[in-house]
Amino acid sequence: MNQFNQPNTPMNPINIENLMSRMQQEDMRNKKLMKGIFVLYLALSIMYTLFLVINPDAELTLIDRIAGLCYVVAFLLGSLYFRREYAMYKNMNYTLPLMQLLEKTEKRYRFFSRKWLPVSGVIILINIGVSLSFWHQSTKWIGNTWQDMLITEAIFWTIVLVSGYIGYLRWKARSYPIWKDTKSLLDELKDETS
Repeated sequence: MNQFNQPNTPMNPINIENLMSRMQQEDMRNKKLMKGIFVLYLALSIMYTLFLVINPDAELTLIDRIAGLCYVVAFLLGSLYFRREYAMYKNMNYTLPLMQLLEKTEKRYRFFSRKWLPVSGVIILINIGVSLSFWHQSTKWIGNTWQDMLITEAIFWTIVLVSGYIGYLRWKARSYPIWKDTKSLLDELKDETS
């Protein structure tokens, strides 16, 4: 067992230097990830604007353009969100007082938080765009529009749930140990000061 994965017990207390080192490594990794996703979302918003919104092709119907607009708004919102996340990681100040740094880190690495609200908005807008696109297609899978819509929704939400579960597993493996140690240390410090 390496020094980064040792359990924290009364016999093995949290090593603050070790925690800071893990935090900085994970923040650096997350900063690169957020930048990459920001660039991807920005590129997708430009691509969908060109191909589905301002494209003069007469075969594109109003429904196609509305679906395209849903994608554009979703990817623009996503790019703004990931740009903000990137800036947060980029501007992280590790010289803050320990209590303040731990509070920020605990919030940053918490799995369930308000950060999911903008992500949910992006997912819902993409879902609307996908639903409009499939609803509007002249070739139906089964022949019944409502059955086709249900199948489309089932596939879409299955992909979202599987992606969410993979994200959770990634958080559990990489971020949870940092969050847990930060929370434990924060609770200890609050107990000592109260």
